[in-house]
Amino acid sequence: MRLIFTLFLLTIYSSISAQINESIIEFAPTFNDLPLELNKNYCFKNDSLKISTLKFYISNINLYQNNQLIDSVSKKYNLIDVENPETSSIKFLRTNSMAFNRISFSNGIDSLTNVSGAFGGDLDPTNGMYWTWQSGYIGLKLEGQSKLCPSRNNAFIFHIGGFKNPYNSIQNVNLSTKGDRKIILNLDISKLLKELNLTEIYEVMSPSKKALTIAQQFSNAIKVYE
Repeated sequence: MRLIFTLFLLTIYSSISAQINESIIEFAPTFNDLPLELNKNYCFKNDSLKISTLKFYISNINLYQNNQLIDSVSKKYNLIDVENPETSSIKFLRTNSMAFNRISFSNGIDSLTNVSGAFGGDLDPTNGMYWTWQSGYIGLKLEGQSKLCPSRNNAFIFHIGGFKNPYNSIQNVNLSTKGDRKIILNLDISKLLKELNLTEIYEVMSPSKKALTIAQQFSNAIKVYE
C-alpha cells in the first residue's frame, strides 16, 4: 500500500513539474490586423483577396540569453497549417530554468534533410509539402485568389523551397522576447503580399530569385506579439 501511495505521489509530482516546465510558441497569422481565416474575402489594394492555403515549416527552435544558448525545442521540424489550428501551437518542456530573452528558428528545412529522402510525422509527403520531382521539401505554401492576378481563376500560387545557392530559401529568424512561458508570434500575411506585385508575380513553384525574395519577405513578416 505504501509503495502504491508513493508511486501515486510521484505521478502527481511529475505531472505538476511538467506543467510548470511547459512552454508554448504559438503562431498567430493575421491579415490587415485581423485573425486570418481561410477563404474569407479581405480588402486588399482597393480590391479583394482571399487565402485558401497557408502552410510552412519552422525548424531548429533555440532559446538564448543574449548570445548564450539556454535551451532548444526537442522536436526539430514543425509544420504549421492554418487549416489545422492545433498545429499553430508548439508545446515543449524546458530543460533549463534559466531566463531567456531571444528566440531563433529557421523557416524551411535544412539541406541535409532535403537530400535524405522523405520522412514521417511533420515531414511526411502526405502533408503536401514535398516536391517529388526534385526530392525536396516546400518550406512555404501560400495559395489564394486576387483579381489583381491575370491568371486562371485569378489564382496566385507560391510554393517556396530550395536550398542550393544562390537561391537558398531557408531563412533564419531572430527575435527578442520577454521569455514568457507562452510566446505569441504574429505573422502578417497582408504585409507579405503588399510587398509583391501580384499583377506580375503570382506563380512561383520552383527555386528562383523570386522564390528567395518571397522567403525573405515571409520571414520579415514574423514579429513577437506584444
